[in-house]
Amino acid sequence: MKQLDFYPEEWKEFLENIDFTDEERQIISLIRRGWYQEDIAAELNYVRRTIARRYTSITNKIVHYVLRSRK
Repeated sequence: MKQLDFYPEEWKEFLENIDFTDEERQIISLIRRGWYQEDIAAELNYVRRTIARRYTSITNKIVHYVLRSRK
């Protein structure tokens, strides 16, 4: 799956304005360090599919935020 690549300023804005869960914030921290889903799953003791679902949730929240902010 494609990595979520954003500038640090964009991540700061997202983290300040999007209601991520604590678990999503933990995953985002690892994503920002370049970790892959398989590695995140191993680190957090989840199956990869769980991380994939969280990844989708994070992506959807970012997309919705960006679309709302363009209006």
